[in-house]
Amino acid sequence: MKPILFDENATTFTTNGLGRLDCVSCIVTEERNGQYILEMSIAESALHADEIAMNSIICVIPSDGATLQAFRVYKITKPINGIFGVYAEHISYQLSLIPTMPFTIAASNHACQDTLNALKSNAVVNCPFTFSTDVTTIAGYSQELPASIRSRLGGVTGSVLDQFGGEYQFDNYTVYLKDHRGTTTPQYTLLYGKNITDLSQEENIANTITGIVPYWTDGTNTVTLPEKVIETSNATSFPFKRIVPYDFSSSFENQPSEAQLRAKAQAYVNQSGVGTPVVSIKVSFVQLSDTEEYKNIMPLQHVKLCDVINVRFAKYDIDVTAKIVKTVYDVLAERYNEIEVGSIRSSLATTITNAQNQTMQKFAQFTNEIGQVVDGATAWLTSSNGYVMAVKNAAGEWSELIFADHDDPADWVHVLRINENGIGFSSDGGTTYTQAWTLDGKLVIGGTDVPSLTVYDNSSNIIFQTSQSGTIWNSTNSSMDATGILRAVGAILQGTLYCGSSDTGQSAVDISGGAVKFFYETTQIGQIKAIYDSGYDRNELEVSSDDIWLTAGNGNGIDITNGGTIGGVSLVSGVTAVANEQLYLLQKDGTNYFYIEMYNGEMNIVANTQSAMANPPKIKLTTSDITFYDGHGHSFTAQQVYNIL
Repeated sequence: MKPILFDENATTFTTNGLGRLDCVSCIVTEERNGQYILEMSIAESALHADEIAMNSIICVIPSDGATLQAFRVYKITKPINGIFGVYAEHISYQLSLIPTMPFTIAASNHACQDTLNALKSNAVVNCPFTFSTDVTTIAGYSQELPASIRSRLGGVTGSVLDQFGGEYQFDNYTVYLKDHRGTTTPQYTLLYGKNITDLSQEENIANTITGIVPYWTDGTNTVTLPEKVIETSNATSFPFKRIVPYDFSSSFENQPSEAQLRAKAQAYVNQSGVGTPVVSIKVSFVQLSDTEEYKNIMPLQHVKLCDVINVRFAKYDIDVTAKIVKTVYDVLAERYNEIEVGSIRSSLATTITNAQNQTMQKFAQFTNEIGQVVDGATAWLTSSNGYVMAVKNAAGEWSELIFADHDDPADWVHVLRINENGIGFSSDGGTTYTQAWTLDGKLVIGGTDVPSLTVYDNSSNIIFQTSQSGTIWNSTNSSMDATGILRAVGAILQGTLYCGSSDTGQSAVDISGGAVKFFYETTQIGQIKAIYDSGYDRNELEVSSDDIWLTAGNGNGIDITNGGTIGGVSLVSGVTAVANEQLYLLQKDGTNYFYIEMYNGEMNIVANTQSAMANPPKIKLTTSDITFYDGHGHSFTAQQVYNIL
């Protein structure tokens, strides 16, 4: 078609505008989530050529099967031999000059559409664009500073594309963000080596790794595998093997077993995609137009940007799924001059957004550290056999997601199912879900090799139910009916918190019997001389409503009661009740004791034996004198002592 020229203020493009342009050449280049530009050459003498100016609008059909699109002129070159160049950007680039103010959208399955709407509603000037999406990725959006709408669509950290994923399609003043812009089921097969070759692709094939030699080392010890090499599944398809060493030392905290190293290496081979050539092919229809191969690639003239196609490397017996990532379209000839095919991996990781993919990778890095079983799971999760399917209800709305190892339900073996009732895992094609997390509060863990375990809260108890027996954690009496099962890990058992245990003893806090006891129970480890025998052969501090007991390993202790005694001896309970009150102190060797007594306006300091002398030595203080008693029936007042001296 001939390009149509419009005035810079045009907003509708259903007429011939200022006129059609007889240009020398006109091509449109569009990349997946990237540039969308027009380049045109036209003679100075061509009709309407003199009306082309900066910001003029040129409308063309930009690709096979597309509708008329508007491009705004941003550059005009000086004529050379009477021919000048015109460069224009798709009208959507106008969004670069429409700022939007900061806002935040909470995570939900409609947050993507809410975000696009907010970009428009928060614009500081009139925004003539409309926005639409079918992306239901559950994520949020936050913009802290003013920014152009186009920059927030994609290309910066935290952009719409960064948060929700998808593929943009620009239709004049309408912006679509699609989950998949092109066809997801391949309609065409590119037979590499038969109907197309490419020097850069040959280099990719030549550099394809067919296996690794995994090893672990701490500088002193080294672990390798008896078979030495973990090969890719298609290693034998290549003319020669390309094997490289791979160090897994940082993947293990301690020295791994051969089985653990093997599982780790297999997971890496599956996840990294080694053994599969990286597809990067530029198909130049112009260069092939006069060759026999041209008729074989003609079907590719009808692909669209983001369509998925098959690429077959017959020589190596390898099939790869790839996507059209760039098109260069000849507007005048109405055909592609060039298409570019880029790699995508048919795996779970590529059917979710980049943000989700980063989370999955971090999760895989974490889970890889907990052993061979998780490595096996990672190997499956990152293999190339994953498919994601959305199940819709009668109204056409998504009702659940299915993650499976085959696209045909009849061939399902491993299935992950997510719907409003929870998440379930099946290893028999979805017949039974031996592992599940349901929204009624139950967590089921099980499988073919281990008993199932169900954990749930029935409002009164937390139930741990296995295939063999049940264990109940009672929220009322804080007990568990599996006696002794949690003693070693320091949990509450029959009212006692055991802080540790060994062959010699254990520390514990016992809250049973109306008292709080802190004790270390073991063989006798020491003594505290006191005047009360508690009867316990352990170190203990007990606090109850009646007593505070401090006991030692030999059974002796101190008993402080709320009746005001230490070991049965009355204490001073207050300044208003001092009569006949005594404070006793026991001598270190246990043979003598000393006490202070206060009564009848006197204070006596007494030294006595445990046999209780009738007239022990003492000093008596009154308000008028001091009297000394020698323990033999003699006494002297302070005045008498003074007179003697």
